[in-house]
Amino acid sequence: MHIYVKVLKGNEIEVAVSPSHTIEDVKGILEMQFCMPAAQQKLVYKGKTLIDGKRLSDYHISDGDKLFLFQKKGDMSGASTPITPGQVVSPLNVTGSTTVLWDKLYTFLQRHFTKIDAQKVLEEFQKDFYAQLKCLSLDDIERLAANKLRVNANGNLNGHEQMT
Repeated sequence: MHIYVKVLKGNEIEVAVSPSHTIEDVKGILEMQFCMPAAQQKLVYKGKTLIDGKRLSDYHISDGDKLFLFQKKGDMSGASTPITPGQVVSPLNVTGSTTVLWDKLYTFLQRHFTKIDAQKVLEEFQKDFYAQLKCLSLDDIERLAANKLRVNANGNLNGHEQMT
């Protein structure tokens, strides 16, 4: 069955679900769609807040029904924590390249800001960076890879895009 989920002052999406799906399952699907951690989500149906452990069928939600999605106020359980220069945090950081990036960015920021302000700017930049990274879908990653790794007919990477 298909239900609709509407975000306040936002868009509405259609979601394929089963009556046996739990509210937690639906929140997991919505986490991927809206890049909002499930812990921050509040789903409402006919004015009633839905409880995680219950099933859609428990609320008599059927094909074509509409749920409303709200973000819980003050719940930042999914927020990332600030990273200091040189700190290894990312599972992508296999070679240490993100550490080098953060160190170089911090050095650059120190030319334009005090050390304290440079640290604050870096922390905000890192929060935004990792929040955006979490929101990437597999399609986004595939498009990014295809754009950055243009392969010619011989199977070699083109010109200046070669990886070192």
